[in-house]
Amino acid sequence: MSASSRSLGPFYGLAAAVGMLLGCSLALDFTECTANSDCMTAEGEQGTCEAGKCVAPTGDSNDETTGPGPDSEATTPDTPTTTSTSEPPTTGETTVDVTATSTSTSPTDTTDPTTDTTTGDLACALTSECEESLGDGFVCIEGACVNALSSECTKLVWPSVGTHDKVVFIGSIIPATPPYDSLTLPLQNALQLAIADYNKTTDLPGGHRIAWISCDDKGKVDRAIAAAQHLTGALKIQAIVGPIFSEQVIDVAEQVTIDAGAFLVTPTATAKEITTLVDDGLVWRMISSDVYQSNAVADRVLELEMPVTTQLSLLHKDDAYGNGIASGVVKRLMAPLGDGLDLYPYPDPVSKPPDQIMEDYALILSQAWGPMGAHPDTIVLAGTSEVRDLILGVLLLWSSENPPPPLPRFIVTHGAVPSMEDVVNNNGVPAMLKQPLMSLLTGTAPVIFDPQNFASFNARYKLVFNEQDAITPTSLSYDAGMMVMFAMAAVPMGEAITGAAIRDNITKLQDPMGTKVSFGDVNGLDLTFIKTAHNALVNGNTVDLKGVSGELEFDLVTGEVRTDVIGWGLVPKMGDPNVPVLTPLQIYVLQDPPSEMGMWVDL
Repeated sequence: MSASSRSLGPFYGLAAAVGMLLGCSLALDFTECTANSDCMTAEGEQGTCEAGKCVAPTGDSNDETTGPGPDSEATTPDTPTTTSTSEPPTTGETTVDVTATSTSTSPTDTTDPTTDTTTGDLACALTSECEESLGDGFVCIEGACVNALSSECTKLVWPSVGTHDKVVFIGSIIPATPPYDSLTLPLQNALQLAIADYNKTTDLPGGHRIAWISCDDKGKVDRAIAAAQHLTGALKIQAIVGPIFSEQVIDVAEQVTIDAGAFLVTPTATAKEITTLVDDGLVWRMISSDVYQSNAVADRVLELEMPVTTQLSLLHKDDAYGNGIASGVVKRLMAPLGDGLDLYPYPDPVSKPPDQIMEDYALILSQAWGPMGAHPDTIVLAGTSEVRDLILGVLLLWSSENPPPPLPRFIVTHGAVPSMEDVVNNNGVPAMLKQPLMSLLTGTAPVIFDPQNFASFNARYKLVFNEQDAITPTSLSYDAGMMVMFAMAAVPMGEAITGAAIRDNITKLQDPMGTKVSFGDVNGLDLTFIKTAHNALVNGNTVDLKGVSGELEFDLVTGEVRTDVIGWGLVPKMGDPNVPVLTPLQIYVLQDPPSEMGMWVDL
């Protein structure tokens, strides 16, 4: 095995050429142009056509959102990925926004997030007193009026019924603005729907409803930490949904929430390191660890690719997520492949200015592709949405040779599975290449939805969010919100709802002998499951929850779930063989616990 160990000399010229083309690819969908209309970015922004090449929309070069695309670990959609519209949802909630953003709820008022967190000497007994004196967005926390909003936490959503003086807050840390919003905003929408469903159906003991403060970390660790400090510090919030990236989860937990005693549940972060956090049981996740996916990827190579694969290039994002998957895959493949396995870490797409990222990616791709006659048979990419552009970069290198060599097989991990269709649909891929590429592009992702409950949930989601279909990762954030609220409901009236109390009550949510509660019905509009669970819990009983994502069965020591892994592929659309449809084709069935291994089976 080598790690970017090939001589660099022969590749610099080719890397420069790839960099020029890849720069356009990463920002503007890998196309040359004849008119400005050809230069629409993946985020819906209009670029310009200059000298036959797309130029990205003008923006602040220091803007943290100018990276090549959404960088979410959010798992595979089985329905079209859509962004939220600007029209307000029909939840009936009252929203206070700092600014009008791409979020689904239109603002009803604004509050300057740059003001001091507290108002100095203004004491209070009720939030209504703060609102009367200072306006919307100020809440009463421990006898002082506090600004609920900050630079990162820009939206406060009140329940549609009840008084603002009797609420319990839930915070979220989810990147909800471009370039992340196409994959992550639906996660935020689903959490908002969970809270609205709960408030519409019942309340917590003592008549308290749920209020929600939404924070946007823009995919950056420092902003995620700042958001967590605001939520747990000034606002004393005891439950946070998010962050969604592994790197942010680890840093936020270790630097903020564990010491604050707050309960944190991430919908989508999968890094193996999260399992071993010294967290006093306060960090949980709704998706299984990448220890299982690493084995699934390795076995896909061994069982499905061998003996064809003699040379494999493994490209992985240099963060907790990419490094964790890569280490697991290398552990399994080092012996069978030996020097045929090459490892290429690449930087996070928002870690550097875009032009530097383009140069880095172009050089790494040139190395991973190798010299003529020594190209990899298989390329594994452990990353997120930037993987789409890396694959397109490989295709550029492939097409530069005359005659072109055989196309490699591509295997992507779950953070990139939502972008698989985009690779084939890209305008830069010629029609003659689309069908071969479909057959060679596969992905892996943990099982994250129950078909019946997801269909029920999706019916409500579409009703609220302007007929948009939910993507499957939304099941994770909806269930995360419901789990937190049910655990809160189990806290006896009069006792404080703390992070530790939420943690301790989760055992009451997965009792096989408890009341069976499934988050679904035939038409999707019946919310009696919430009342059923609530009534059992407030009366001191237990429940057995089956969420939108499936059975909510956690290891009560680690806060982890354990699920099989889906093998995703692309099949031609009926009637149009050049249009790909993301389809589950195999499943990696895990052996009985505590085994971390499994076996691939065709569906």
